[in-house]
Amino acid sequence: MTDGLGGGICQITSTLYNAVVFANMKITSRRNHMFVPSYVSGGRDATVVYGSTDFKFKNSRSYPIKLVSSVEGGVATISVYGYKNENDPEYEISIENNLVKTTAKSLVYDAYKVYKQNGEVVNREKMSRDTYKKY
Repeated sequence: MTDGLGGGICQITSTLYNAVVFANMKITSRRNHMFVPSYVSGGRDATVVYGSTDFKFKNSRSYPIKLVSSVEGGVATISVYGYKNENDPEYEISIENNLVKTTAKSLVYDAYKVYKQNGEVVNREKMSRDTYKKY
C-alpha cells in the first residue's frame, strides 16, 4: 500500500450500490474494495477508480427512475423513485452478507439478494463472493 488521493467517492458509490439493489435494479459492473471499508460491511461496497473501475447498473424496470441524493450531517442518502407498474412484480428486497472464510491474510464474504412477497422469502440470489485483505 501507498498513500494517495482517495476517500469520499467510494462511500457514495457504495450507497448508490445498496440503493439500486434495494430497488431491484440489475448490477452490470461492480468491484469490492481491497479492504472492508469502515462505512459498510463486507459484500455491500462498490469501488471506483478514475480511468479504470466503474460501478454500473441498468434500470431493469419498465419505467424511468429518478435518483435523489443528499448528504447531511455526514450521512449520505440515495433514494430511487419510479412508478408502480402492474406488470412488474414487487418485492421487499434485503441483503444478507456473511463472513464465510477467514485466513491469516484475508476475509471472504458472500452477499445475497433476498426477495420477499407478503413476508415470505420467494428467492435468494447470490450477488457476489468478495475477498478482502486483512489490515
